[in-house]
Amino acid sequence: MIWMVLPSETYAQTEVKIGSYTGCSNTDILIPVEVEHFEDIAAFTIYIEVDTANFEYVGIENANEAFSSGDFVAGVNIHSQLVITWFTLPPNANLESGILCDIRILLKKETVNFSFQQNSEIVQSGFIIIENVVYSDGLLITLNSYNIDPISQTVLEESPASIEVLELPESINCQWQKMEDENWLDLEELSPYSGVSTSKLSIESVSLEMHDKFFRCLLSNDFCSDGSVESELFVTPNGVSEIIGQTNTVSVYPNPVHTQLNCHFNTSVLNAELKLVNSKGVSVMSKQLSDVFAGDEISLNINEIKAGLYILQLFSNGKKITDLKIMKT
Repeated sequence: MIWMVLPSETYAQTEVKIGSYTGCSNTDILIPVEVEHFEDIAAFTIYIEVDTANFEYVGIENANEAFSSGDFVAGVNIHSQLVITWFTLPPNANLESGILCDIRILLKKETVNFSFQQNSEIVQSGFIIIENVVYSDGLLITLNSYNIDPISQTVLEESPASIEVLELPESINCQWQKMEDENWLDLEELSPYSGVSTSKLSIESVSLEMHDKFFRCLLSNDFCSDGSVESELFVTPNGVSEIIGQTNTVSVYPNPVHTQLNCHFNTSVLNAELKLVNSKGVSVMSKQLSDVFAGDEISLNINEIKAGLYILQLFSNGKKITDLKIMKT
């Protein structure tokens, strides 16, 4: 069969696109395929590369009535491509703009990229292939895959704090929650909280009751809802140095440090524990010491830890009493 190429100035620019969408893991989702200037169409074959590990193809639905004279045939081939084909006898189909069809998929996890392939073809009367079709790739993101910052943080009592869901589209609704007795409770727009229905939660003044509490944002669209990654809040009490009777409970050397960090205790600490956390509050090392006494020294081998700024935290009976900045080279 001989194909002809249609001059680009004969018709307006033909477009095929899939937008950006969000959904919940393990749920069925409809993904619209949109078109512009689909004029005098006799056939098309559209190849879309997808990651079949993250979704399961269910079928094609809601085919536009402009294409009722032919049959849609769709499926995933051995190359992990979603293939959509259509063919008809005259009269041909015309669609100035609208939804070509919906793709129903079962979203498993993470994200799904819809990438149109160059071997896609849209054919008009006389077996003429439309050249220079604009294909715009699509994206489907699970609600619980949006990043949250910080994952954990340590804040001085009565100081402000904030937690934010990063790069969140305006189409997604937010409701911040706090874990209480193993249940997620909605926060209200009351002091000390503000922004409870936005992507950024602000806490005007943290209290000791918030220590070791988990917060998350319940994200939702028109079809489903899912919780974000959890953020943990640690609260350092005011006047901790007075409680233990000495300002410098522990001193460290060398600092900056490359391989071995030495910790010298200036006072006794019951049921002591040391934790090293990174700039995002994530623990990268912990060491349970039981009871230590004034004059004791212990060493931490941090050779495997990446270079950067860290916080050495000292706990007594599970309660944090000291923060020290450490520079790892």
